[in-house]
Amino acid sequence: MNYSAIWSIGLLAGTLMMPAQAAPATSELDNIIGSKQQSQAQAQRTQGNIADLDDKTSETVSEYRALLRENAVLTAYTAQLDKQVSQQQQLLISLEKNMASVRETRMELTPLMQEMVQVLTLFVEQDTPFLWQERQLRLAELNRLLNNPNISVADKYRRILEAYQIETEYGDTIETWQAQLPLSDADKTVQLIRVGRVALYYLTPDHNNAGYWDNSSRTWLTLPASWLARVKQAYDVADNKTVPTLLALPLLETSLLKAHTVPVTQQQEAL
Repeated sequence: MNYSAIWSIGLLAGTLMMPAQAAPATSELDNIIGSKQQSQAQAQRTQGNIADLDDKTSETVSEYRALLRENAVLTAYTAQLDKQVSQQQQLLISLEKNMASVRETRMELTPLMQEMVQVLTLFVEQDTPFLWQERQLRLAELNRLLNNPNISVADKYRRILEAYQIETEYGDTIETWQAQLPLSDADKTVQLIRVGRVALYYLTPDHNNAGYWDNSSRTWLTLPASWLARVKQAYDVADNKTVPTLLALPLLETSLLKAHTVPVTQQQEAL
């Protein structure tokens, strides 16, 4: 409510109701009314400025509150980032420790792998010479891998373990293949028969003679004719010509067979 305007109107009405003898004071009244009108206009301008300031203040308060909310969000986000940075720093420290451990393990693993290959090489050299060329090539490949800097330690170790696994599996299988007698001067092709890691036999192409590898003397010896049928049976099982069955094969000491065996070279000359 504009009280200044009401007051001015009331004053004007009171003036009009004054007696006629107050007419000489009209000029002074006009001055008073004009002054009041100026005051009223000034009050209106002031009220307008106050309204503008109030609007600006409300806008400023809204912006301030929005900034407070944004600041709260940024503060929470920064705190989350700080946690992530802390976790990443801990992870980096853990990775550095692991890398140091890996380097140490690699340094320890390299001589261990070399020793493993050496042990496997010695084992194959002292073992029954079945699949001789294949196993020698595998050992040569392992030695080549150990000396190759472009192959990771993990791959080298995996290949060595695979070689050990293959050698282990030989003990659970039986197989036959044609080849020349390994570690022998005889150049005649025979049928070799491996029974696990227990024994290695051979049959001549005509299946009339058989022999076996004597690991104690590291030589091939011929078997008496009485064992021929059993070696043939082992060959049929290994070649899948008959169902697997219990095999009764010669596993005699050299001394017990000495009277009935001759070196393979002599047998080849007789043939």
